[in-house]
Amino acid sequence: MKERAARGLVAERLDYLFRTVVPEGGKPYTHAEVAGAINAAAGERLASTTYVWQLRTGHSDNPTYKVLVGLARFFGVSPAYFFDEADTARGEVPAEVAVALRSEGVREIATSAAGLSGQSLRAVRQLIASARELEGQGQPGVGSRSGSSRSGSRSGSRSRGGGRAK
Repeated sequence: MKERAARGLVAERLDYLFRTVVPEGGKPYTHAEVAGAINAAAGERLASTTYVWQLRTGHSDNPTYKVLVGLARFFGVSPAYFFDEADTARGEVPAEVAVALRSEGVREIATSAAGLSGQSLRAVRQLIASARELEGQGQPGVGSRSGSSRSGSRSGSRSRGGGRAK
């Protein structure tokens, strides 16, 4: 992916978290909020507002272990989320799936669909695609910006960072 090569995997994935994990009010977290929460949780200054911005935009791409752990805890993901799957354990749930599954509604749909026939699963996928189109959302995914729409209501459970996964 050209964007990944230009921005870096940490930047791509951090930007995805900023766009998809939002507090109750529906507005994305600011770089200052994230830096402040990381520093408060660590009990020391690990990240500045500017440094979080640099990581998100790819201007800095080699955070310390403590910063990665702080970001992961804030957004409610594993630190492994920030690494290429080829470098992490096989068989783990893909990061974008883990983020999506924090939503109670998504979990209910997923568990309800388990065991359905291929034909029924195709019908469910078509229904979801139609609903996303009606709400002006494109197909979900790490590279998709369309998932950042804030229209309509959301159902989701709160992440450890105090936000909600869309």
